[in-house]
Parts: sequence; C-alpha cells; structure tokens
Amino acid sequence: MTRTDRQIVEPLRRPSFSAFISAVNEPRIVLAALTRLRWMAVIGQLAATGLAAILLRLKLPLVPIAAVVLITAISNVVLTYFATLTRPPAWLVQTVLLLDVFLLTILLYLTGGPDNPFASLYVIHVAMAVIALRAGWTWGVVGAVAACYGILLATHLPLDPHLPHWITAVGNWISLVLISVLIAAFIGRVIRSLRQREYELAEVRERAARSEQLASLTTLAAGAAHELNTPLGTIAVVARELEINCDPAGNAQGVLDDARLIRREVDRCRTILSRMRVDIGEDVSHRSTISLEDLETHLRESVGEENLRRLKIVRPPEIGSVQAPPRALEQALLVLLRNGLDASDADRPVTLEIARNDRRLRFEVRDSGCGMSDEMLRRAGEPFFTTKEPGRGLGLGLFIVRLVAQQCGATFSIDSKIGGGTTCVLELSDGVKNNETVE
Repeated sequence: MTRTDRQIVEPLRRPSFSAFISAVNEPRIVLAALTRLRWMAVIGQLAATGLAAILLRLKLPLVPIAAVVLITAISNVVLTYFATLTRPPAWLVQTVLLLDVFLLTILLYLTGGPDNPFASLYVIHVAMAVIALRAGWTWGVVGAVAACYGILLATHLPLDPHLPHWITAVGNWISLVLISVLIAAFIGRVIRSLRQREYELAEVRERAARSEQLASLTTLAAGAAHELNTPLGTIAVVARELEINCDPAGNAQGVLDDARLIRREVDRCRTILSRMRVDIGEDVSHRSTISLEDLETHLRESVGEENLRRLKIVRPPEIGSVQAPPRALEQALLVLLRNGLDASDADRPVTLEIARNDRRLRFEVRDSGCGMSDEMLRRAGEPFFTTKEPGRGLGLGLFIVRLVAQQCGATFSIDSKIGGGTTCVLELSDGVKNNETVE
C-alpha cells in the first residue's frame, strides 16, 4: 500500500473475539467454509478406504463404507445450495455437524472403532461447534461425540489383529496432521469472510454517516439562509442608500467608507451562505455527457479573473468528453482548484491535469503551497475542519469532494508533504469519449 493509500483508507483492525463470534453465527459464513471441508472429507474418505483395501489389503465392508461416503456427498450438494441463499436456515449448521458426527461414528464402527487412528477426528466437530454454534448447541455436539464414542467402545467391527504396529503409528500421525489442517482451514476461511464482511459493513456505515452529515449540513444551511437573507438584504439596501447620499467632497467620507465596508461584509456573508447551500443533491447515479472543453470554460469563469493567470489546465486534445454527473464533478473540481489557489503564493501556478488511463479519467490538481502534515492529512475531509484563516474557509470543501467521489463510484486521494505542495487526484471510471464521438 502506498503512502497516499495509507492516508485515505483506515486500516482494517483485527476483529475482536466478540465480533468474531457474532459474525460466525451468521449461517452463510459458516456454511461456505463447512461445504469445502466436507468435500475434503469425501475425498479423504475415498483415499483412505482405497489405501487400506488395495495397498494394505485390509478386509473392509466396502459397500456400507461407500454408502456413508455417498450420503456425505449428497448431503453436501444440498448444503451447497443452502449456502448460496441470502438467509439460509439458522438450524442448518448444527444439523450438519450432528449428521457428520453420526456418519463418522458409522465409519469408525465399520473400521475398528476406537482402535482406528482416525477416531480423533471427533475433535474437528467439537472445534467447529465451539467456533460456529452457541453454547447450548456446542454442548449438544460434545454430548453427541461422547455418546457415539461410548457406543464404539461397547461395539464395533475389529480390525485385523495382525496389523503391523507401524501402520497404526503412521495412521496416528496422519490423523494429527489432518486435524490440524482442517481446523486451520476452517478457522482461516471464517476469519477471511469475517474481515471482508466487516470491511463492507464499515463502508456502509461510513457512507451512511457522511450522508447524515450532509443532510444535517443542508438543513442547517437552508435554515441559516432563510433566516439571514432578509436582514442581510435590508442591511445591503440601507448601506447602498448611505453610500449614495454621502458626499465624498464633504465631511461624510468616514460614513461613506463605513457604508462601503458594510456592503462588502454583507456580500461576504451572502457568499458564505451560498457556499453552504452548494447543491450536490443531484442524482449522481444519473450520468450525462460532459464536454471537457465546456467544463474547462466553466472552471475558468468560476475561479475569478484575478486567478486566471495562475490557473493552468492541461488536457490532451483526444479526450473530448466524459460520462459523469455534471454539477457534482464541476463542484468537486472547483473546490480542489480554490483550495490550491488559496494554499499557493500569489505568483505560483495551480495545475489541473486531465488524463486518460485505460477506462478511467484522471483529474489531478497540483499546487505549490506549504503542504500538509500527517495529522492534517488524516483529518482532511472532516466537516468544518480547515487550515485556512478564520473567515476564509468553512472546512466543507474536501468533505464535499469525498462525498461526491463516493457517490459517483470514483476514487479520491491526497498526497502532500510539508514544503512540497499538495496533489489531489479524482479518478472516474469508464464512460470516456474521444473527440470523434462528440456531436
């Protein structure tokens, strides 16, 4: 992961044990891992039976053993179907574990009972129950294992009494390795699914939080605008009348200056309200064709004449248009350009470079400002956080850009270091058109 990525994506923390238990109780996560383990069990049972019957020439009841393996395979086909459902039955996991305990007991009964080295495979079912089931069902599986093993102690079909000792020793070793591998595979699969699930939930929560913040901001801005527009308008009218009625040649120069100051401050208040009421409420899922030439023209008009000489826009001629939400894209780029212009000295340029990378359109804004520290980068995009002087920024610009990027399915990143300026990159997916296709 690059330095930029680390500053944008919060690392996914290792799930706590309580979160782990809560998530694995979701049947779908457990079933996805359980079906794979059961297919491994079917293959292992066939391989062990073939090895014992063909190489070791043990006399085994092959037909009943084959029937048990077939039941396991058929039940796993049914289980695979249930695992694809959005909400599989909650009782399915414990039922499958109890079925597997019963099937394993039959296999052990047919192949030596407790003398079979693979009798320790009961441990796998207990481990799965501890991880995947609640306390009541876990103890139920433990009780079933104890009862089944007790039955095997009482009755089973014995193995060949002349079986060499080394075969039993190798069987114990294979059983230990198999138990370790299966438990590790099951737990690893569940943990990976859990992390992916928590990551998706974190994204949903973050998106909901940002939407809620935007809704609160919009409500606040609308209320403030409604309450302040009338008194600000009255102040502006009175200030204008004072300015007109004052005679600059007389002794009213001070009053005239005050009237002009009032008008400037009123205009400033109206600008702030206008920025708070910025409309990014368009349906960003609806994309339309945007001419990049028109977009460039609008951006130059919006930054103001005093900043035109500092603004440099680089756009290859072969890139003619892009499919995107027009208002949202223009507003996001305008925020980035204004931030760059404010951060840079009056004689330093700010560059907007537009480039095409495969099926993505990249907007890169570079400034020559003083840069940002790691702490500033971490907080960049928080509502009402700003590094500008009081009265020059509301701390909503990058918050809006991140929200727009999120809603548009775009990516947004910031790379900055103290004394090295700041580079902001907004990248849109596909929908790019060449000049030849623009009507």
